[in-house]
Amino acid sequence: MDFRETAGKYASLVGKQFNILPSFILGVAWLESGGGKSGLATKGNNLFGIKGSYKGSSVTMKTTEYDNGQPYKIDAKFRKYPSFKESFVDFCELIENGVSWNREIYAPAVIGKKNINDVVTSFAKTPYMTDPNYASKLIGVIKSFKLTEFDDNNTIDQELNQETSIVDYMKSRGMDSSYENRELLAIKYHINGYKGTADQNKHLLHHIMEDENK
Repeated sequence: MDFRETAGKYASLVGKQFNILPSFILGVAWLESGGGKSGLATKGNNLFGIKGSYKGSSVTMKTTEYDNGQPYKIDAKFRKYPSFKESFVDFCELIENGVSWNREIYAPAVIGKKNINDVVTSFAKTPYMTDPNYASKLIGVIKSFKLTEFDDNNTIDQELNQETSIVDYMKSRGMDSSYENRELLAIKYHINGYKGTADQNKHLLHHIMEDENK
């Protein structure tokens, strides 16, 4: 299996377990490991650049850090995992549990959020990475490789069930909620014979929310 398929499977599994968007998990893994091809990934099955040791195992690699936006190279010790699977679980546990000096350093930015743009923007403000262009790079990877396809549509369905009106939803996003615009959107999403029925609106809202998460 190729990296997208293999890593996507793990991202989906741990995403459900930790209530984290799989596209975010997979995007970070892809960006940090160059799609599984980095030296750290091949030598240590470490896809997320997590430093330290894992059950006593580590690998020393050169890495790029940033100081006031200026890059520099250092040697650092990184965790070495038996397989990719442990790397995915360890990353999600780090997000959930934080670090010894701040247990809430990552979780509020990521866990439970369903919009990938919000997740990336919030996560980029944490100290996980010092690269000032991290957010744009991560979004670029997620969109280029269509990683939102791994997100569970049930999360969208849950949000749909909480919405009482497609008009209210569109207005809250600053969208044109007129019948004429909804009719045009229905054509775009191949919803035939749009009459504004409850079932048609549910399907239309589903498509709109899917687009928001891409």
